Amino acid sequence: MQQTLLDIDLRTLNLKNPPIFNKDEHYKYVNDWRGHYKGQAAAVLKPINTQEVSSILRYAHKNNVAVVPQGGNTSLCGAATPDESGKSIIISLEKMNNVRQFNKAAQTITVESGLVLSQIHNIVENENLFFPLSLGAQGSCMIGGNLSTNAGGINVLKYGNTRELCLGLEVVLPDGKVMDLLSELKKDNTGYDLKNIFIGAEGTLGVITAATLKLFQLPKMISTLFVEANKISNAIELLNVFKSYFPDRIESFELMPKVFWQVARNNIEKIRMPLENTPQMGVLIDISSYSKDDIFPNEKGEIRTIKTIENVLEECFEKNIISDATICKNENQSKSLWSIREAAAESEKKELEKSNLIKCLKHDISLPVESIDDFHKDAQNMISKFLPELKTIFFGHLGDGNLHYNIFGNGSLPDGFKGKSVNLTNNLYEIVHKYNGSFSAEHGIGQLKKNNLKFHKNDVAYSLMKIIKSQLDPKGIMNPGKVLF
Repeated sequence: MQQTLLDIDLRTLNLKNPPIFNKDEHYKYVNDWRGHYKGQAAAVLKPINTQEVSSILRYAHKNNVAVVPQGGNTSLCGAATPDESGKSIIISLEKMNNVRQFNKAAQTITVESGLVLSQIHNIVENENLFFPLSLGAQGSCMIGGNLSTNAGGINVLKYGNTRELCLGLEVVLPDGKVMDLLSELKKDNTGYDLKNIFIGAEGTLGVITAATLKLFQLPKMISTLFVEANKISNAIELLNVFKSYFPDRIESFELMPKVFWQVARNNIEKIRMPLENTPQMGVLIDISSYSKDDIFPNEKGEIRTIKTIENVLEECFEKNIISDATICKNENQSKSLWSIREAAAESEKKELEKSNLIKCLKHDISLPVESIDDFHKDAQNMISKFLPELKTIFFGHLGDGNLHYNIFGNGSLPDGFKGKSVNLTNNLYEIVHKYNGSFSAEHGIGQLKKNNLKFHKNDVAYSLMKIIKSQLDPKGIMNPGKVLF
């Protein structure tokens, strides 16, 4: 077995006196990306195949050793960070990064869980195919982590979450047994759908070691446009208009309001704004085309676009749904706009550092699209009454109702929230619940949202989750302290 951080024989591993290791190298595995969670681990193991993962889990199960599975360690809820006891083992899947099978005819690819998401994109796009999962951390997150959190991203509106993109899994169970459910079948109605139990389980039920993923035809062209809708209700109306004209071609529909652009301008060097004035309620849209008949050159023969888009925009202008719009003329302009959207988390992180705040309350919520405007009004009313000088920065995937609703504290108060941050989040989630939404849309539960899950989940459903956990992991060694109590 290969280890790069530690030279360990599992049979002689002494958790009371763990071996000495390189602390600088070790640091990146025991701390989360946001810097909110810090832990310790007795060992960081980097298996190179499923058999080695199985050996580690057999050892851990026999010796009651806690195991923390880890991919790219980009979790936003502390799901991949060990506790501070220093008694757990981290299993980093980074060395399991092979493509096991690429079936171009069937439009599937089977990959190991340590393969970085952007590498999957590059591999399949070279063959004129497309894997639609796309998110800001795609250059470092790994597909195993994406599956473990059922990641969303910008293309959920058309293709669904990661769960909808997975045909089969290989999973190592807590006792070391390997469950091989890898399959290219689109239909397999043979009893319980076991693979979906592990997708979104955040490593609490086993270790995902490989997956078979759905691929799609690469669009011949994607037209990117940015629109000023002025208010949320207009943006929702705009979405419905575009759905009526492009029911199967809207790749992304992102809400980027004024507060988003204020943070972006403060923290992105040489930023190029899409419109002359700062958008009040901007919407970033991608429309795909699969037919050459949809594509035509402009007057100079140098710009390709989808003709109908201009007609739809004209209609929206006439109905006063929008007040300004621009269609990207080339791929560079499109990439420039999307780089701003994808840098949202990093921009907020820099903004937080500038304001000298300890905390920014980040909320990953989903709502019925038609309720987003009413939710926002209620939420702002509650926040304004809760404490003075709080600032809300929100943006997200309007097409599927997912908002990243983040609250910056008052810099003159302790931790920015006068010690009342938990109450503020609970109040916000009560409003989400009022509109039949979810407090966790795509980031998972991890350590951050365990209390909220217990409080908001249906009692029967929560009990059933605990039963599944106890049956699959009776010793409680898999990622303890995450998701469930």
